[in-house]
Amino acid sequence: MAKMNHVDLIFPANGSAIRRDHGYALYGAVSRIVPSVHQSREIGIFSIRGAPAGDGTLLLTDKSALRLRVPAERLPTLLPLAGKALELDGHRLRLGVPHVAALIPAPVLSSSMVLIKLADKGNPAVGGIVTPDAFLAAAARKLTDLKIEAAPGLQKIRTGPRADQPRRRVIRVKDQTHVGFAMIVQGLTADESLRLQEEGLGGRRLMGCGLFLPEGGTR
Repeated sequence: MAKMNHVDLIFPANGSAIRRDHGYALYGAVSRIVPSVHQSREIGIFSIRGAPAGDGTLLLTDKSALRLRVPAERLPTLLPLAGKALELDGHRLRLGVPHVAALIPAPVLSSSMVLIKLADKGNPAVGGIVTPDAFLAAAARKLTDLKIEAAPGLQKIRTGPRADQPRRRVIRVKDQTHVGFAMIVQGLTADESLRLQEEGLGGRRLMGCGLFLPEGGTR
């Protein structure tokens, strides 16, 4: 099994509600407290989980947490986040005392959003919208680059009028809107599983994209 260098640093997040699309705001809030995060290529910041309120917000619960995926040697630089208040687009939360969780190899990993920039040449996007087939082809190429042979797939909407359609995700960064998909990767070896969790897939990992957990660990 490959040597594991990354761990997850998890801070309880206490508050009432935050915007559902909070990846960019969370990245900015964390970077203001720990400036070295701003340009980091090694750190991933997961979106905070909560209960959808139906008005574009998430209600925080006793399971809501800020999860950072970091090289183990970077842990001390992030501990100043403990006890700090974060302002996310007018919503406030406070971080508790963190704990560290090791990455666990699992044959199936999922991500709540993966964002992959497709090359303009041969891009089969229709009307500016990336098609699921184009996205999956790009994801397969990214996995090959990581020497991962497992099969990528798209998570499906389970209920409602769009049931069984791919779960499309949107993140807003300043004045731009980026579209991705919720993904699942199956048939991973232990080495591949740890590699995907450590390396991530696609861009904007500081804003909650391209970060994987064992299936059932993402919303």
